[in-house]
Amino acid sequence: MNISREFVDHLYKIKYEILPEAARDRAKYFLLDFLGVTICGTSADSSKVFYNFISKNASHDGPCTIIGSSLKTSPADAALVNGGIAHAIEMDDVTTRSSLHPGVSVMPSSLAMSELHSTNPKHLIEAIVAGYEVTNRIGNAVNAKSHYARGFHPTATCGTFASSITASKLLGQSIDVMANALAIAGSQASGSMQYLDNGAWTKRFHPGWSAHSGIYAAYLAENGFIGPSDILGGESGFFAAYSDDATPEFLTEKIGEYWEICETGIKPYACCRFNHASVDATINLCKENNLFAEEIDKVEVRVPKTSELLVINPEDKKRNPKNIVDAQFSLHYAVAVSILKRSAGLDEFSDEYISSKDFEPLIHKIFCFGDEEMDKEFPEKWQANVKIITKKGNYETHQSYPKGDPKNPLTWDELIERFHLMTSKVISREKSNEIVEKVTSLESLGSTTELIELCSFEC
Repeated sequence: MNISREFVDHLYKIKYEILPEAARDRAKYFLLDFLGVTICGTSADSSKVFYNFISKNASHDGPCTIIGSSLKTSPADAALVNGGIAHAIEMDDVTTRSSLHPGVSVMPSSLAMSELHSTNPKHLIEAIVAGYEVTNRIGNAVNAKSHYARGFHPTATCGTFASSITASKLLGQSIDVMANALAIAGSQASGSMQYLDNGAWTKRFHPGWSAHSGIYAAYLAENGFIGPSDILGGESGFFAAYSDDATPEFLTEKIGEYWEICETGIKPYACCRFNHASVDATINLCKENNLFAEEIDKVEVRVPKTSELLVINPEDKKRNPKNIVDAQFSLHYAVAVSILKRSAGLDEFSDEYISSKDFEPLIHKIFCFGDEEMDKEFPEKWQANVKIITKKGNYETHQSYPKGDPKNPLTWDELIERFHLMTSKVISREKSNEIVEKVTSLESLGSTTELIELCSFEC
């Protein structure tokens, strides 16, 4: 059986009219969140490199908007920059089961292709929903633990497949051409976790390149280029080559019975998702019991053992972050700032705060452990247990689902408030309100261009 073709058969049939209201709603919900984190990310140092690169090396007479710039360029190059900017602040949407960020590859590809074709907004919504089906389901099947252990970044690898499908749908391709686009995308699926070694910016590059590559795959398929027959399930296909413990049947498990976009969450904190339950638990303990750093003797944090690879080890490095990426992937640091600042936002994960060393005395009192029992419930539960030992007593709490998880979600009102907060230093409140209005009433717009052009401005 060709599982890749079976999967494409499902994706091809996704139309706005058949989608439940919950899936349509989440497409707009995550679109607004994507625009918020991207607009916020325009000021990052790595984003300035993307802008300079496009300014010097790409076409400036294309049809597609680069968010935070007045430049227009080709769909693939716009997707590259917008995906890279969106991932800069580490606050883009996230999945639990597949442990990846779907929006940063799906949205740049969808927006670029819809702007090129002045797409009916309903077609944009169906492309976004299809993209989340691809990213998340391939991520579920490849097995996040094994994929990470082999050094791959699933946001990058799975995002390439997703971009090819969103581009294909917005090009109106036949089912055979769509299958070929997915197949071609497989030879471009890449993304190394080696960025953890020195706080490299390549993690931010990954989703942009995925979006870019998927668009190229769709165009190659459109022109008759031939890809492998079963890129996902074949003997040397994605699951066999990128995992030691893949479960290919997860690709089509209960397909059509639920929608992966409804299983996706928001990241309230500017750090790795593995840290979020610990941040919630720590802030709650400190606020409820009026705890302050100077009275703390020791903090013990337990999280699923899978977390060790990204946020606990090596311990010396996690206690001594040298840059923003180091801090984003340090559980010790996340807990320290949660105690000190009662927050874990962009201010806490900034070069200025890291260089202040304000956290240094406290971080050496924080001890983090991977828990094998918790791992049995991962990735369904990204939980944490935090115990704070002080001179006046011991305080302990457990967080089963971090804020923003589908089982503990942000409301629309909370999401809109978050959007305004993230965009407040970049655009006016008037423009911010206008973007919110366009997204929430997306289906009523004459064209997606009405929304996308609002994001064309000089930082």
